[in-house]
Amino acid sequence: MALRPAFSRGHVDSGRRAARRTRGLPAIAAAVVLALGAAGCGGGSKTADSGASDAPARQGGKISIPLPVDSRSLDPFVASYTATADGSRMAALYDFLMTLDPKTGEVRPRIAESLKPDAAGKVWTLKIRPGVAFTDGTPYDAAAVKANWDAHADPAMKSLRRGLVAGVTTEVAGPLELRITLATPNLSFDRTVAYGLSFIASPTAFRADPAGFGAKPVGAGPFKLKEWVRGDHQTMVRNTAYWQQGLPHLDEVTFKTMADNQQILNTITSGQADLTVTSDGQAGADAKAKKLSVQTQQVDGGQFLLFNVKRAPFDDPRARRAIALAMDAGAMMKTLFNGDVKAAPGMFRENSALIDPSVAQQPSYNQAEAQRLFNELAAEGKPVNFTFLTQQHATARKTAEYMQSRINQYANAHMEIEAIEVGAYITKGLVNRDFQAQNYGMWQADPDPAFDTLLRSTSASNYGGYANPAVDRALDAARAATTPEARKQAYTDLVRETGKDLPLWVWQEATTSTISRTGITGVALVSEGQLLMDQIALTG
Repeated sequence: MALRPAFSRGHVDSGRRAARRTRGLPAIAAAVVLALGAAGCGGGSKTADSGASDAPARQGGKISIPLPVDSRSLDPFVASYTATADGSRMAALYDFLMTLDPKTGEVRPRIAESLKPDAAGKVWTLKIRPGVAFTDGTPYDAAAVKANWDAHADPAMKSLRRGLVAGVTTEVAGPLELRITLATPNLSFDRTVAYGLSFIASPTAFRADPAGFGAKPVGAGPFKLKEWVRGDHQTMVRNTAYWQQGLPHLDEVTFKTMADNQQILNTITSGQADLTVTSDGQAGADAKAKKLSVQTQQVDGGQFLLFNVKRAPFDDPRARRAIALAMDAGAMMKTLFNGDVKAAPGMFRENSALIDPSVAQQPSYNQAEAQRLFNELAAEGKPVNFTFLTQQHATARKTAEYMQSRINQYANAHMEIEAIEVGAYITKGLVNRDFQAQNYGMWQADPDPAFDTLLRSTSASNYGGYANPAVDRALDAARAATTPEARKQAYTDLVRETGKDLPLWVWQEATTSTISRTGITGVALVSEGQLLMDQIALTG
């Protein structure tokens, strides 16, 4: 792994090293804040509006994009890539090596020219477009990609994407060609790249100031960071040497930090802001009422209850099934959110082409069967008494209280709520795995690699401790699939097994929406909901 020293932090003083070690946790926290803050607020319409204006784009101008959280860092290693956090900020600064079309599931190259596997999917070859450079003049080449991926793999980096490069070795085969060897064959590795390895930083700039790079990022994207006032805004200006001639359209983009969704909508309605990305279904409904343009994409995942299968009472699959049967997700969405948010059929979106629709992902509401299971467990000395871990956030708390009111109506079942601030939630639930059941959320344009990391028995991100050899085989089969039919069979096998075991129960579908005012065009989302920043323009 040559070039790792280019990203070494070894010369940084101990105080800075300590600070760096703690930065990963807030970065994860940013993503979870969004997931939990959207609890009961992450759904929306499955049909997209006509979107932003179809009028011709004009060159120049400035826009403002309010988002609910500030960045912790803008380096590719600890920044949050989620749609409503740093995803679009990263797209502006770094552009994409590869993207995934959330509508078709197709992986598409951008700065990459191609990424192709051998027949088995064990050795991949990445080819990069010629003539691309970072804004400091460093060539965007195979050595730069290798340096970034090696840095993700370095434990000292504390990268949130370290698991994506586990067992991956790389070799520079030419100035613009990288040979990638995987520990095990994976014909979906291009999806892993699009998901979490697509933002590439300048090795030269990172080497020069590894501790400060997150505040002074250098990429090859359509914009460069001009100013960052923590907690308020980031201003980015046009990269005049951008690799796509004539782009970006805009001269300047300001990302505003604005925690309240209603305030975000009000600023766009009044013309004080132009565009936002949200996972809040109610925000999308409110935006339509305000005559704003709303485009919605449905993705996989959703908001769900994650069981700790290694701890009582949910080490018994009957207890997990009883909870799933005891809750009416449709009634829950109607009661809490006026039907603006839809109940989910399971981890895979409604009408997913990746699974057989005749196979139920999770059981339907059945009070009598739930009570029978609660009684059966109690008779064995195992009443379903548990604490639900969630975030101290109004919508997350409201959702938890609704669930508590329904569960506690049953005999031999009792739910308590532990609502804590997000840092403590991350430490307790995801780091220490100290929970019985917890609130969790995912928004994924494709099931790989996110579902793999959550459900595979050997994954470091398998927070619930779930292990099923048949599920591991299904995940392997999905990655080995050479046809859409084979991939569909593998994921159908996956949901058939998880539908029996119920390591989680999904109550709310996953959608991501863009909301924009009149006069904005070129609004498009890729992957998990990042904006294509070079395409956005003013009209008129």
